[in-house]
Amino acid sequence: MIKVKKIIAGVSALVIAGGCVCGYFFFWKSSGDSKSEIVKEVTVSKGSITAGVTESAAVSVESLEQNYDLVLNSTSISASMESSGTSSSGSSSKGGMSMSEGMMNNTSSGSKSSKSSTATGSTSVSSKSESSSLELVIDKVNVTEGQTVKEGDVLMTITKESIEEARTLLKKAIEDAELALKQAQIDESKTKLSAKYEYDTRIAEGKNALSVYNATLSEIAQNISSLSSQISDVNSQIASCTDDKQLSQLKTQLESLKSQLSSAQSSRSADELAAKQKYEETCMYYKNAQDLYNVAVNGVGSASEEAKEKVETAKSDLETFEKYVSGGNILAQHSGTITGVGYSSGDTLNSETAIASFADAESITVTVNVTEDDISVVNIDDKVDISFLSYPDKVFSGYVSEIGSAASNSKSATVSYPVTVVVTTTPDKILSGMTANVTFISKKVEDVLYVSNKAVTTEGSKSYVYKKNEDGSEEKVDVKVGFSNGNSVEISGVSEGDTLLIKGKVT
Repeated sequence: MIKVKKIIAGVSALVIAGGCVCGYFFFWKSSGDSKSEIVKEVTVSKGSITAGVTESAAVSVESLEQNYDLVLNSTSISASMESSGTSSSGSSSKGGMSMSEGMMNNTSSGSKSSKSSTATGSTSVSSKSESSSLELVIDKVNVTEGQTVKEGDVLMTITKESIEEARTLLKKAIEDAELALKQAQIDESKTKLSAKYEYDTRIAEGKNALSVYNATLSEIAQNISSLSSQISDVNSQIASCTDDKQLSQLKTQLESLKSQLSSAQSSRSADELAAKQKYEETCMYYKNAQDLYNVAVNGVGSASEEAKEKVETAKSDLETFEKYVSGGNILAQHSGTITGVGYSSGDTLNSETAIASFADAESITVTVNVTEDDISVVNIDDKVDISFLSYPDKVFSGYVSEIGSAASNSKSATVSYPVTVVVTTTPDKILSGMTANVTFISKKVEDVLYVSNKAVTTEGSKSYVYKKNEDGSEEKVDVKVGFSNGNSVEISGVSEGDTLLIKGKVT
């Protein structure tokens, strides 16, 4: 019983120590003595044989986040009307003088005018700009952690109801912006018409200013002359009047006329001065009519230009929105393995929570320590072979991106160098922390037949193998061997897929 246990243990040790090139099985034959023959089958394969230094370390995978990046420039637009309260007709004493004072630093006393003045106004368009407050609701989440996706794959879908509500809001913003534009254009047209009317009025009054001034002086003189003439007539009537009642009326009329004459004579200088001031004021407006017009229309057009920009912004927002929700899907912006999902069905998207996080397939590295004895075979940009414990039957590619400074091991006094390798081909699923074996290639032959070194027996200058035929019989075949990496050897004289036998003795 003890002897059998030793045989089984010995066979197990052989299987573990011997690297398997392909699928195989083993059996042993008892020779009747203390030793038995063990036989292992291996298959002739075709591919590459690589020799080099192999080191192991954990994989490092950078993480990428995809966020809710639908940012709109404007979600509400309104128009407001602000009156400047400026009266600017040529006959206005207050508004007109305030404009001329500002332009020419000139002052004069004003006079009342019965002519109407027209107030000009300016329109400004204001908008409330903010990040999108649209509430898009998740309908279905299509991915889970650990799932591998490609750029453009559907991560989540959005409810049709929330999309339609958001679309309605954005269309309303366009309508509001267009309404504000029309209002600005109307107000600007009114401002131009009012300014043109005032300009024409100033020009017309200026051309007639001297005539009006002379007519005013003549009117003052004629009024005094007329009152004097009326007084003379009343005095003549009183002198010839015999009726007491009529005489009393004439005397009352006379006193009234004398009073009017006295008032007219007293105010004559003031009235003539007022007429002169009015004349000079009208001439001033006439002379500066064009400048005053320019002041009135200055800035006209800026409100409508601003309103046009708001219309374009609102339309751009709608286009951006439609692109984002095209098909009602949120598409992956990266390729890689999903490491986190930020939403569930019914959640509302927001800018603070990532939609998903990815293991970046383009930022996978392995940093291994290479000893002083082996570092000579490692160079920047060298290609390497990489295998993962999770995928033992596959070989992937990478290259050396960095060789760090030496670090000593205090316990063994061994000097090693950290070497960073970028993984360029990867399995479908790869996560941080997976163990990777990195082989720094010193020699490599490709597209050759190879088999385990243990299947080849060399005697002198000749080599041979034991080939198992389809009927189960064995055949000794002479072969030629080439490059070997210590585990596998290049071979000719057999065919791909042939089964060879590895024979050995166990106690």
